[in-house]
Parts: sequence; structure tokens; C-alpha cells
Amino acid sequence: MDNPTTFDLVFPLTILVLLGIALPLAMFSINWILSGWAVGRRNVSPGKNEQYESGLGVTVGTAGEKFSVKFYLVAMLFLAFDIEVAFLYPWAIQFNKGGWEMVGILVAFLVCWRWAISTSTARAPLTGISEGALL
Repeated sequence: MDNPTTFDLVFPLTILVLLGIALPLAMFSINWILSGWAVGRRNVSPGKNEQYESGLGVTVGTAGEKFSVKFYLVAMLFLAFDIEVAFLYPWAIQFNKGGWEMVGILVAFLVCWRWAISTSTARAPLTGISEGALL
């Protein structure tokens, strides 16, 4: 068999690049034409240009206004439980496939956790938390 020429090697790549440029341009053009037809003429009025946020007609406060600490608490709790779910999902998939060894790993984790809590509270008790709250 003959060796391929440069044209045989470059032509498919050239077609791919041209299609990669032409198809998005065609889709953007069609979208621009059809959206102008579907949406219609823009009706600009002072009422449409007025600020509106969360049911309030006018924005209240400034950008530098401080948030309540409760907001940060809720945000941190959300992040903690969101990350926890990210770790629980693969565990649930493995358990669903019949992976009973995951139960053993969970029990071992809980035993280690309970041991760590019991030894840490014996040396330096946490203030403001009852003894049985963490166990």
C-alpha cells in the first residue's frame, strides 16, 4: 500500500475544523434570527429598567452591609452535610451491589470514633457540652 500524502492526512482535520467553526456560527445565527422573531420588539420603559430584587421594589442596604452570624452557621452546616453526602453516595452504590464489607468498615469507623471521643474527653473535657452529647 502506498504511503498517504500530506493532503490525505490534513484534509480530514481541515474538514473537522471547518465544521467546528461553521456549525456553532450557524446555530448562533439561527438562534439570533428566531429569537428576534419569537420575542418580538423590545418595549423599553422606565418601569422595566427599575431595580427589582426578591420582591422588593428597591434594593435595601449597601453592598458592605454585614450579615448575621446565623447566616454563616447555616452556610457551614450546609457545606459539611453536602460534603458528607458526596462521601456517602459511593458507599451506598457499593452497598447496593452487595458490598457487605462496607458495613464492617462503617462499624470499624464508628468504634474508632467512639474511642477517640472517649479518650479526648477523659483528658480535656469540652466545656459547655454534656458528657453524653458526643457519644
